[in-house]
Amino acid sequence: MFSFFFAFFLWHGPSSAIIYNLELLPNKILVDILCYLSILDLAYGWLDLNSLFDAIVHSCPIRHVYNEPKWLWRLLRWFAWSYPTDVELLQYFASQVVFLEIHQHFTLSDVSTINILQYPNLRRLTIRRTTTSQVNAIQANNFPYLEYLTLSATENISFNILCQFKLLRSCGLGSIQIDDQDICSSSSIRSLILQKCDPSKLLHLLHHLPQLILFKVNFIWTETSVQQFDFTVDFVHQNLRSLYVSMFNDDFSGEAIDTDRCAVVTTLFASLSLDQRIRCHLQLFGMSNFNFEQLQRALRRLNSCRLSCFLIYHLRWHSLPDIDHIRQLSLFNKIRPSPCNANNLHTYRLTWTNVH
Repeated sequence: MFSFFFAFFLWHGPSSAIIYNLELLPNKILVDILCYLSILDLAYGWLDLNSLFDAIVHSCPIRHVYNEPKWLWRLLRWFAWSYPTDVELLQYFASQVVFLEIHQHFTLSDVSTINILQYPNLRRLTIRRTTTSQVNAIQANNFPYLEYLTLSATENISFNILCQFKLLRSCGLGSIQIDDQDICSSSSIRSLILQKCDPSKLLHLLHHLPQLILFKVNFIWTETSVQQFDFTVDFVHQNLRSLYVSMFNDDFSGEAIDTDRCAVVTTLFASLSLDQRIRCHLQLFGMSNFNFEQLQRALRRLNSCRLSCFLIYHLRWHSLPDIDHIRQLSLFNKIRPSPCNANNLHTYRLTWTNVH
């Protein structure tokens, strides 16, 4: 129903007859309808019609995306576009903005003109390209109602700061700064996506996120990365149900990654509760000597689990593992090569499979 009204408004525009009929609708329905409109439509099409519509427009929650790319059929490509007046109009509706997204297509100079502190009622904040001042402004006292936070893949935030957000449910960050001495916890965060994580802090992090349901994490190994790992923490997460782990070997020297580093995945799976139904996805890039036998033993202990895998090897930098030996394991006997394998690039996939 609302989508019909939305298309109807865009086609005809608000006329006196339409306005008269709309005034007969309950205010709640009018608010739901106008929420579909852009800030340009609200400002230039629905303000100053009469006092009723002014009150309704000023009660609408605003959801705005800066520089959202649009597909241009004439040029056959995506084109990033924002109206020059978007910033000024959004400031006019600042107290109503609950959803704000800034795409990576926005230039850094344009991003710096957006003061996110003007929008204290944000529920969802997504900034694909951030400035230092914007990251520093992300504090619980500035955004007390924030529920969803996504920043660029290069940004990190202190875990102590995240714990101050009492309503925060989902985070997507580059990494989290956490110390073994940190004792704060967050009982609100249900979903966490990290582009990079120090394995030595992993279990300590999960221990302080007791309500976490979904966790996506990347581990990146380079030639110069030297990290000490402590897998002696005896910890079982009671609520984690979806686990997505990616391991990237960016050491292009051709040497195999130390198997002790690969053990972080097995240790992570061992921290899962036996009472939950678990979904696990594992993506390996260049991890030639990954211990699949150890992983199978860790997963077999779970009462209910589904697993999928995606393996990538580039022969210019990585050696190819013994796939036939991996297929001899009952859990991985359905691993198949991808049809697009080239001379140097080899990929293998295991579709969702029941562990038991």
